[in-house]
Amino acid sequence: MTSSNNQVRLLDGAMGTELMRVGLDLPLPIWSGDINLTHPDYVRKIHKAYLTGGADILTTNTFRTTPRAYRNNRYAEHEARLRSHESLEMAVKLARQAAGDGIIVAGSIAPLEDCYEPELFPGVEFAQREFRELAIWLQDAGVDALLFETMGCWPEIKTALSVTGDLQIPRWLSLILKNGNALLDGTDLTNVLPDIKDYGIEMVLLNCNLCSITAQAVDVLLTNWKGLWGVYPNVGAAMPTKEGVIEEKLTIEEFANEINKYLTSGANVVGACCGSNPDYISAARKAIDLATEN
Repeated sequence: MTSSNNQVRLLDGAMGTELMRVGLDLPLPIWSGDINLTHPDYVRKIHKAYLTGGADILTTNTFRTTPRAYRNNRYAEHEARLRSHESLEMAVKLARQAAGDGIIVAGSIAPLEDCYEPELFPGVEFAQREFRELAIWLQDAGVDALLFETMGCWPEIKTALSVTGDLQIPRWLSLILKNGNALLDGTDLTNVLPDIKDYGIEMVLLNCNLCSITAQAVDVLLTNWKGLWGVYPNVGAAMPTKEGVIEEKLTIEEFANEINKYLTSGANVVGACCGSNPDYISAARKAIDLATEN
């Protein structure tokens, strides 16, 4: 990501909950992992809608395009690897087709099991192999950056970063939190953020957290991280279910007000996570443009 410290880029919004909104079935554990192959036009249309809303960064629909997710969905080992790799490559292709010139395509890599349950981390040995493979697949498919997102388990984060440090591609790390001071697994952010500096990460972000928690964590982030940073909270008044359902959302005006706070604090990237749609991204675009004018 070639960005000066005062340049703000707009990340896109939710993919999974938008696929659900148009009536597609996203069963756990594979979630949206196979949609790239079964309904590619839907993915492409959502990407284009976010670009129309003003997004500068598209995130590939690769949150669950992993051999592990397919195995957990009762695919045999060989078939799981083939199908997941095919879906991952298609996800990057769909984002690239929509993107055009000047748009960053970020390759999403999620926790290996469940982003809301850090205790399910399968261990360092499995994670070293699987994160390395996913990162190389995405790099070879042509993404502009690797985005480790919704990461809330400190041992898993360290493993993912340690096995990808030699790759010649920018890496971004986005964290999901238990509260304004700790990762979802309870690890204190004041311990995490200084250690992240040793892994050569280009940018640290906070994602899929409530706006209230995000606001608290930004203060901790600014004290302990001096590099590029960003936020893309979910738009819920409460956290989503494991299936991505949000019962009550912030209004678009309320969300735009939150974005203004992050911009005032100096965020380099803003966007939205679960429950958002192109209207939320359009509102964020207007907030960025207004802040830039002023």
